[in-house]
Amino acid sequence: MKNSEMNKLSEHIMKQIRSMRDAGQKEYAHDEQDVFANFNRISNLLDIDRKKVLMTYLLKHIDGIVAYINGHKSQREDVTGRITDCIVYLTLLWGMIKDDTISREESHPSMHGMWDRIEDESGGISITSKHILDNRLSPDGNMPKMHTERTGIEEHSQKVGEPT
Repeated sequence: MKNSEMNKLSEHIMKQIRSMRDAGQKEYAHDEQDVFANFNRISNLLDIDRKKVLMTYLLKHIDGIVAYINGHKSQREDVTGRITDCIVYLTLLWGMIKDDTISREESHPSMHGMWDRIEDESGGISITSKHILDNRLSPDGNMPKMHTERTGIEEHSQKVGEPT
């Protein structure tokens, strides 16, 4: 398949995925405000994490895809429909993970803004890598120079065997 053909197919697949997700939202969630409503309901009934509920549904489709790959071609649902469902479930899982992260941050106000407080106390912080930057360190990353500056030891250029 040529790249241009794959690009067209990818666009078609993405449209199918959006359409399938929208249809699933209406059919299963029954809640415009909570895209995970059906997973939450089952999660509460079975007392398990909603991500495990989603994974159960996802694995049903994976099982069908594996059967197709192993030669079982006559199935109730076309294999491309199962693939589409898997992609929808994976996007929903991504959303659940993001939702859980946001909920966790909101439910732990003592941790909320922690990096901002550290920045205020230490004088500098890299938010992206969570490494504290001490103002006494050399910004160029020269470790011997930083060691010298931090310990107060002056460098001496002396050849071996020369008197000090």
